Amino acid sequence: MPFKQLLTAAIKSEALSVDSSWGQGRTLFGGISASMVLANIRESVNQERPLRSISINFSGQAFADTPFKLQQQTLSNGKSISQINGQLLQNDRIVTQVCACFGDGRESSLNVNSPAIELPTLGENQRLGYMKGLTPEFVQHFEFEYTKGQLPFSNSPLNELAGWVRFKNSKNVLTEAHLIALIDAWPPTVLQKLKSFAPCATVSWNIEIVQPISHLNEPLLTDDWLYYDAEIKQAHHGYAHTEAKIYNAEGVLLALSRQLIAVYD
Repeated sequence: MPFKQLLTAAIKSEALSVDSSWGQGRTLFGGISASMVLANIRESVNQERPLRSISINFSGQAFADTPFKLQQQTLSNGKSISQINGQLLQNDRIVTQVCACFGDGRESSLNVNSPAIELPTLGENQRLGYMKGLTPEFVQHFEFEYTKGQLPFSNSPLNELAGWVRFKNSKNVLTEAHLIALIDAWPPTVLQKLKSFAPCATVSWNIEIVQPISHLNEPLLTDDWLYYDAEIKQAHHGYAHTEAKIYNAEGVLLALSRQLIAVYD
């Protein structure tokens, strides 16, 4: 099912299940779970109030082709800030927990901008495509181009992974839910350092929206390329801490992402 239809179903909370093309091993791609919860939450907030941050916890396995439901609770809804909790429940348990913060802009004397940076040229680097049986099923919905780092399980000495990403065969207006899925589409940075296959799982994930996409001069589309640059800050005792920056094609910083990843090697 196309991503747009999944978001529409999430908004309406009707006939909720996701097919195995969005799978990642035995479970659903975490980005699709988080995006659907966010899409459901979004309907409770003024559409003009941009997303400022989102905190995600994956507390269980969400399975493909298995019914689930979404629920939400409003924590606060003030003059300028709204905070909403949302959950994806499957088999009578919460498997994805999301807390989203939305905030209107205000007049302020504080003005510190992150300058646009020069990004690597698109089209001059290694592309990663969907390979049945070798890549997760959800990869078929995205396009990737590596500029730093190596493939998963390649015993890489590198601590950084970077490159371009976009939705494949899609041309819609890019929403906050699309952005969350794109950020999670890249493999965890630590996988390239492993010598052989080993499972890993994101435990917690926090994203700060530095530049609300609704404030950009030109709207982003789902077939626009975004740039992802992640680094391992520390890894030990079976856990890895990573940080990432996400830019649009003009080098404007859109978001900051931090993940705690459990590695079972």
